[in-house]
Amino acid sequence: MSIDHTGYVTVTGKPNVGKSSLINKLLNDKVSITSHKPHTTRNKIEALYCDDNSTILFMDTPGYHKSNNKLDVFLNSEVKSSYKRADLALMLIDLTRDLNEEDEMVISSLKSFNIERVILVLTKFDVSSERVVELYKQKVSALINYSDCIAISAKNDTNIIELVELIKKYLPSGEPVQKNPDNDRLMIAETIREQIIKNMKQEVPYATNVVVESQDYDKQKNMFNISAVIVVEKESQKPIIIGKGGTMIKKIGTNARVELLKVFDTKINLKLFVKVHNDWRNDEKYLKTNGYNTNINK
Repeated sequence: MSIDHTGYVTVTGKPNVGKSSLINKLLNDKVSITSHKPHTTRNKIEALYCDDNSTILFMDTPGYHKSNNKLDVFLNSEVKSSYKRADLALMLIDLTRDLNEEDEMVISSLKSFNIERVILVLTKFDVSSERVVELYKQKVSALINYSDCIAISAKNDTNIIELVELIKKYLPSGEPVQKNPDNDRLMIAETIREQIIKNMKQEVPYATNVVVESQDYDKQKNMFNISAVIVVEKESQKPIIIGKGGTMIKKIGTNARVELLKVFDTKINLKLFVKVHNDWRNDEKYLKTNGYNTNINK
């Protein structure tokens, strides 16, 4: 069945520029990990938008940045893999932050993949002005030929509906796009990791990985059973995650369940465990086993 507007839309930009917040706002749902801290999204999370005349698959990518370890190489490869599928790219730039090398890396990568349709999305318009918008349009146009531009505020809903209509303008008619069947597992893992980031300080949250080992739905009890492991890279980090008397891991689990209830219309039975895998962020075998493809050129 053909529809008027359909396609893949990658949402890209440097870390902490508002990609996840925008997708959550577009879908009016909690589908992507958000935090005031950078480097929160790790996997390419897919979110399907549908209305009477369109199906749009948004791909929320990790922030493009300099690589410090093999995990960072994977994060950048996730961005590039989304470019390969994209019919359209939303290039987000924060009006409250100066253009820097990370913005230029995003622009360079978009150009290298020859994405023909790029919408420049200037975020945090609620604390900016038309004068600043014009200034940024001039700066970015000197670096890349974008198709269109819009200034938005996810916080105040400014130009969100207009952005959806602008996206449709650049998408063709065709068969409805489909979401990756593994997306639920990724979303669950990211939801748990979001709570680790929100409840813990310093480096520990970024030294953790979450692996969903099992998930099944009990129809009779209307219960979604989830078992997940929080992996840390040092033995000293394990008791920090667990907390005194198990208080921290209980808090993480409780808060994650609250967020998951917003997505799944069932009761949630979430069991969390903690394991140590030394220096997992640089262990290529571990990364590949857990779905992190570290070959950025593929």
